[in-house]
Amino acid sequence: MKIKNITKVLLLLSIFLVGSCGYKLGGLEVIGENVGKTASIKILSGSKSIKQSFLNSGFVVNDQDYEYVIKISGPDYIKETTSVTSSAVENEFTIEGVMRVTILDKNNNIIIENKVITFSQDHKFSSSSINSSLSEEEIIRDDIKKFLEVQAINILRSII
Repeated sequence: MKIKNITKVLLLLSIFLVGSCGYKLGGLEVIGENVGKTASIKILSGSKSIKQSFLNSGFVVNDQDYEYVIKISGPDYIKETTSVTSSAVENEFTIEGVMRVTILDKNNNIIIENKVITFSQDHKFSSSSINSSLSEEEIIRDDIKKFLEVQAINILRSII
């Protein structure tokens, strides 16, 4: 039981550190590793927050003049419930976020194809606080999404 609690604390600490791995530069938050590696990119994704994360990381997003095309699908979430019995005092579920990243150069040559990024987080809640658990689930999904976005940025920076 103590190992599980220690694991959760370490997981939460790592999420906090990833969430705070940016720094302010002229009023803008810079996200990810190797912040000097930026480029002009075109993003193909349905998420506005992904575009904003790349902008905050110093990338120039331009649909006409770009060096790389980044196709991002997701994040998609999978929720797996561990205990659901009516006699359980505590219930637990795991949420896993999955994002797929494809990177093309300006000539549409594939550099990275369908790179799968995953991240999961466990959550325990009391049977008596199911309503608060729903809002906590939204927070967990948002944390997972932010982590996956930073990983997508780091993937692009690794090839520049």
